[in-house]
Amino acid sequence: MGFCENCGNKLPEDAAFCENCGAPVPQDISDSKKETIQEAPQSAEADNAAPELPPELPHEVFESAAEESAVPPNRRERKPKKGKRFLIAVILLALLAGGGYFWQNQQKEAAPKTIASSEKTKPSTKKKTATASSSEKTETSKEPPKGQLDKTKIGQISDETIGKLANETSVYVVDPRDRSNHYAKNGGLPIRAASVIKLYLMEAFYNEVAEGTILLEQPYVLKDVDKVGGTGVLQDYAEGTKLTYEKLVRHMMIDSDNTAGNIILNILGGPEHATELIKGRGYKQTRLERKFVDADALAAGQDNYTSAADVGELLAAIYQKKAVSPQYDQQMLDILKANKDHSKLPKNIDGDPIIYNKTGEYAEYGVQNDACIIEQGEQALIAVVLSQDGEETAQVHAMNQFGNKLYHTFREEG
Repeated sequence: MGFCENCGNKLPEDAAFCENCGAPVPQDISDSKKETIQEAPQSAEADNAAPELPPELPHEVFESAAEESAVPPNRRERKPKKGKRFLIAVILLALLAGGGYFWQNQQKEAAPKTIASSEKTKPSTKKKTATASSSEKTETSKEPPKGQLDKTKIGQISDETIGKLANETSVYVVDPRDRSNHYAKNGGLPIRAASVIKLYLMEAFYNEVAEGTILLEQPYVLKDVDKVGGTGVLQDYAEGTKLTYEKLVRHMMIDSDNTAGNIILNILGGPEHATELIKGRGYKQTRLERKFVDADALAAGQDNYTSAADVGELLAAIYQKKAVSPQYDQQMLDILKANKDHSKLPKNIDGDPIIYNKTGEYAEYGVQNDACIIEQGEQALIAVVLSQDGEETAQVHAMNQFGNKLYHTFREEG
């Protein structure tokens, strides 16, 4: 039995024509050829079997492959090549899909690397910027700030002037903007304070005002028993004169009035209690052992003492508005500015600086003191010189020279 070469219909043995299409049937086909023809459908069926498709292939392609596999064997023997072409197309399509997927993955992997590389670059840029900024700060730090004290130069000026005095002296120079920036020679040495001690009484007085224990407008009636000699004008006032506490403290400072000083000292509780108040404020080398013009106490070896360092720190705190309060510190500065005794440190200072100061002297004990704030524009300098057991002319002359040279050095550096 064979098949029609024209339509593929089965032919009965020894048939001369196809019963289906009428095509003549060759009669010289050998048995081996028949076997080959009979085996062809199996080979064609294998070639046209539906391949396993990747998930990415369209559903209609899979259906077309299924439809191909459903074609009857008698229609498949003539399309072996089409089955192979389809399989090849499927394989190519899978390869293309796989290649596209691989290319996309490579692009995705490359993109993060680029971003990561960019992110790595940014920190290094910041690091360079930070390094440059640090370098700029280092270069800036090499230049001293405006008005920075040159301690070496101040030491030379002190040695050339105050240092030539044969008696005990104490020197303290400080920048009120930076109290760690200071020069001192015997800065902690206790020296007879004379009227410089009134600076501490003023600060303690305003501290009590700030705490509400003293009222500035509270009246005081002057008595003859209050009056003492030495400096001041209240000793000439009539008994019964009424003065406010604020006027008393101003007389004590501006006129260096000893009568007013003793009244303020009594208001603060006397020398011992005032000393406790002062030490409580941090001034360890300062103490009061007597009232003003108390000859008996002096004869007994009692006096009032302070150090140049304590005075300098007190003035710096007031100038920084950190002593009592901004309001009352400013009032204290106004009082110091009103002091007109510029015969010592400020005497030879030319120009137009603002001077805030308080002097003190006691000729019998060779005491010549001055505590001074020198303000020029936005810059300020504090200088304190305390001197005891000396000769007045030499002491005052040395202070004049020291103040002048210190001011010019300060101006040059500022």
